[in-house]
Amino acid sequence: MKDKTNKDETNSVMSSVNGEKPQKQNICNAGEYYLASYLSAHDFVATVTLGRAEKFDLLVVNPKGKPFKISVKTRLPKTKRFALDQKCENIEEDNLFYAFISLDSFQSVPNFWIVPSKVVAKSLRDSHRKWRNTPNMQGGEHNETKIRNFCLYNEKYYPANWEQEVQKYEKNIDMLK
Repeated sequence: MKDKTNKDETNSVMSSVNGEKPQKQNICNAGEYYLASYLSAHDFVATVTLGRAEKFDLLVVNPKGKPFKISVKTRLPKTKRFALDQKCENIEEDNLFYAFISLDSFQSVPNFWIVPSKVVAKSLRDSHRKWRNTPNMQGGEHNETKIRNFCLYNEKYYPANWEQEVQKYEKNIDMLK
């Protein structure tokens, strides 16, 4: 007998019992566990910190025994931007990476980008400075904010070749080996 999957069932994978959007913490947890399982399947040892570490979500050891940390940022829909804190502009550690995960409501295999913290910090500083120096929609100055946006696709505050630059980090776990 052919399995008939109800479209509503598929769409409800990431919804709560009463049909509301899932809680933010559950979306974050899903991204962390997804990446941990993906890395584990590729011979890494990955441990989810369960919020017990300030700057990172995964503690990882690569197949050669080298340890590093990953801060996971997860969004439910495909998105152009991931919100980070202003503090991230100054975090540049050789053994710290950011993973940006797009769960896409589990309609397909999640896509992710693993980016070194030095690249993230510089892009946050540069794009925020350009944003602040660009007039807002009313022609005035943008208000200062502690939120910084990391974009995966070209945006006016990023270099023209940004999309190609980011592409090299898409599912690139080889740089972690």
